[in-house]
Amino acid sequence: MIYPKYENSTLSAITSILKYYGIDSQHVSQKAIDEALKKKYKNIVFMIFDGMGESILESHKEVARFLTEHHRTTLSSVFPSTTTAAIISLESGLSPIEHGWLGWSLYFKEVDANVSVFPNTLSGSQGEPAADYHLGRRHMPYQDVLDQINGISHGKFHAVRVSPFSDIKPSSVSEMCEKVISISKEQKETCIFTYWPQPDFDMHDLGTKHEKISAIMKDINNQVQDMCSKLKDTLVIITADHGLIDTKWRFLMDYPELVDCFSRRPSVETRASSFFIKEGFTKQFKLLFNDLFKDEFLLFSKEEILKQNLFGTGVPHERCNDFIGDYVAVAISNYSFEYNRVDENTLFKATHAGLTEEEMNVPLIIVPIK
Repeated sequence: MIYPKYENSTLSAITSILKYYGIDSQHVSQKAIDEALKKKYKNIVFMIFDGMGESILESHKEVARFLTEHHRTTLSSVFPSTTTAAIISLESGLSPIEHGWLGWSLYFKEVDANVSVFPNTLSGSQGEPAADYHLGRRHMPYQDVLDQINGISHGKFHAVRVSPFSDIKPSSVSEMCEKVISISKEQKETCIFTYWPQPDFDMHDLGTKHEKISAIMKDINNQVQDMCSKLKDTLVIITADHGLIDTKWRFLMDYPELVDCFSRRPSVETRASSFFIKEGFTKQFKLLFNDLFKDEFLLFSKEEILKQNLFGTGVPHERCNDFIGDYVAVAISNYSFEYNRVDENTLFKATHAGLTEEEMNVPLIIVPIK
């Protein structure tokens, strides 16, 4: 088990980039990146590979030697260690408690339902729209770091994102790296942010050690190495939003006395589950939960989890009060929660959002190029 270390985290990494461009932040910057940025570069490239945690890099180091050779230190993910919370922190420079995008499935009172916030669909549905507008974008807007950097540029430098979900949409790691090379040749200074959804996407279905994951890691390594050989006067910073852990499943409906305590379905994440409890059932829920799962999950009251700053520091977004239940159960083992009993073969083989080292620790890779 490992708690987030926000002073040496993915959030502090993006804080270093903002600081380099003269943008103030209340968050602490990352020392190794600050040191590397003391030398001014024409181009800064900040690359995120989804799910490429320290344990994943270590498991596949034989096919990822370039990345391993340039490994500088270990960073902490934010909490929950999941793409929703971590990527929005990297896109906004805010902690999860500040931006409010705490996890994949959040309760929105406007529709009285849990919503898969990225796709804006009703959780558990077959893609049914949650509303005719994007609930997350409307109720939890934030200023993108691209806009923050470009806003103070005065034409001197240019910040751009290359991602399957941005205006510049690569279809492969190779194409993503080619676009980085092309953008870096602009006359003005550039800050290029990239995001690629692998190895996370396939690890969910295959597990962390599958041979296909090795092939994906090999491709990432080789394409990044080739890209770096073609760049000039550039600092390349590579990390991940979180890692993954191979998982087993607990089905909440197998414990009817526990479910009877719920006032609504759990939300947030399968390994960081927010529980809303009926009035008068608090003591019963806590005793039952700890009796059943104390070796697999840490149970925090809302007050406890906020006091310990697991979601980071800063002014809490007003929506967090709706999203954080009376209790939050956080995985410290390889077990995850699913509400209904289903065939385990249909569920993810690996996932994230808990407090294990596999999920929380991500690499910081720095490649300085003259």
